[in-house]
Amino acid sequence: MNQTFRRTGSTRHRSEPRIVEEIREICRPAAEKIARHDGEIRLIGQYDADGISATAIAHRALERQGKNFSYEILKQLYEEDVERIAEEDEDLLVFVDIGSGQSDLLKEHILQETDKQVIVSDHHDPALDEEESGNLENLIHLNPHHLGYDGGEAISAAGMTYLLAEEMDEENRDLVHMALIGATGDVQKQEGEFLGLNQDLESLAVESGAVERRKGLDLYGRTTKPLQKSLMYNTDPYLKDVSNDESGAIELVKSAGVDIRKDGEFRTLADLTEEEEQKLIRNMIKRGFDVERLLNRIYTLENGYEIDEFSTIINACGRLGSPRKGVKILLEQDLELAEKISRKYGRRISSSLRYVEDHKEDEDVIYEEEIGVIDGKSEVDEDFIGTVTTITMSNGFFDAPVVMGVADAEKDKVKVSSRADKEAVEDGLNLGEIIDEICGELDGEGGGHNVAAGAKIPQVNKEEFIQKLNSMVSEQTA
Repeated sequence: MNQTFRRTGSTRHRSEPRIVEEIREICRPAAEKIARHDGEIRLIGQYDADGISATAIAHRALERQGKNFSYEILKQLYEEDVERIAEEDEDLLVFVDIGSGQSDLLKEHILQETDKQVIVSDHHDPALDEEESGNLENLIHLNPHHLGYDGGEAISAAGMTYLLAEEMDEENRDLVHMALIGATGDVQKQEGEFLGLNQDLESLAVESGAVERRKGLDLYGRTTKPLQKSLMYNTDPYLKDVSNDESGAIELVKSAGVDIRKDGEFRTLADLTEEEEQKLIRNMIKRGFDVERLLNRIYTLENGYEIDEFSTIINACGRLGSPRKGVKILLEQDLELAEKISRKYGRRISSSLRYVEDHKEDEDVIYEEEIGVIDGKSEVDEDFIGTVTTITMSNGFFDAPVVMGVADAEKDKVKVSSRADKEAVEDGLNLGEIIDEICGELDGEGGGHNVAAGAKIPQVNKEEFIQKLNSMVSEQTA
């Protein structure tokens, strides 16, 4: 059975329910193929928050149908992985958040060499276009790009996989919150607003009670950092006598009539009642702060976690080398394990950020031209350079439209992670396309989305890669 998509409009408008309905329709052949399949199934996911969420969704959907399946989660799908999977026993392969960018390898090593059936539920740029995928008899390729939508912002792989799961059985509607966790992890929620087709999934989640939505102060560390830390870390907008001033932040809270501690422990912003948060907001307005810029929609899951923090914890499982723990947390709501992961991840991130702070005057490590560069060398783990890059982009460490982090990786490679600010993306910058083009020139593997992209490149090409990215960003943002 082959499967093609019909092409529609762009992502740059509020999504319409009919488009989500159209994706559900497109998912139907894949759902039917899974339902009919009596043999073994291999589920393969990617190790970030979106991939782990997509894996958990598919896991629960297959489990509910009583299917015989196993699963694995990979950092990347390299050619040797495709060759290995081609030789293994399962005759139905389901790839989630991975496979589109390697669909040419799936074609070469699996679809042309074996009788295996393949389903790909992904949102990355496909290596094979719509027509090429449609002509492969044993492939069903579910990807928003084939609908004319940019997978970088329209919908995540967890969202695509949720719609497939819902098509398999309406009972799977209780998994919709995982789609939003994945979208959040893939930066498809910006300034408190879900982008593209995620808005329809948000509505489903809110209407079902899986997510509570309200407006509040959207500060870094809202659920993980002491309240005064969240306030002092905020520099955009700059809060006079509060930003970068912990004692000033404490005084702001106390002068609002809000208790900064409870039972001897510092409270987080999320610990405040709505009345207390309103007191704090009124006090900030009284001081002349531009509070409106800090007010966004806040999403709280049924387990009490706000979605940004929970997505970070799921992402942390992959970064710490334990992606299966992320699946366990999602499927079993193991909050004790979530807390352990959060603490361990926090220590690792603090150590990585300390490296940046300690070397901010070292121009061989931290420097800025058209882009901001963090060279983590062997001091920042390759699994953490992406998080460090995201944080330094969001906290205004650089005055640049793009921040790039690099860190030593195995096999004489370098891990590259890059992030772009919203204004640059709105002006047409697409990091995924730039990274893909540079990788093609420098024997690397990579790509991603308009706002975030990564790569693995040979160590010897690191400096040339940085210069090429610097040059291409300069051209596109001039």
